Amino acid sequence: MNDRSDLIVQCFSYLIDEYGFKIERKEFDSSMMGNAIVIFKSTKIGIEIVIDRDQALLSIGDQSDPRKYWFEFGDVVQFLAPFIDNVYDFPEEKPETTTWDDVVESQLNRLAAILRQYCEPLLAGEPLMKTEIKKVEEKRVAEMFKRLGH
Repeated sequence: MNDRSDLIVQCFSYLIDEYGFKIERKEFDSSMMGNAIVIFKSTKIGIEIVIDRDQALLSIGDQSDPRKYWFEFGDVVQFLAPFIDNVYDFPEEKPETTTWDDVVESQLNRLAAILRQYCEPLLAGEPLMKTEIKKVEEKRVAEMFKRLGH
């Protein structure tokens, strides 16, 4: 298994090269299902990319806020580009012709492209629209509870 934190950095290298982000944290644990985390920070925002059990996940927040208050990437994209139906693409099973590393790399490339295309104002330093994104988050959570019968 490849060092997936290196793969994250590779797929999101434009954050460093074009927007001046720095890597605050970078970890990989091959003994824990290949889990990895990389946190990129600019002067204004932080971006956390996590690989957990072959699924790539992303969150964004004001870098001055604790990470537990950062927003789930799907909510940010839903606010900035509401026409995007599904940010994440998690396969139910791995195709026979690929490895799990290939599946993870495909997810990372997709997320990197969506971040670059639809979140460019945030990457360039515009403030995070916290109140508006919070409304998107609250709606998503309410819909989830409704589906679950709560």
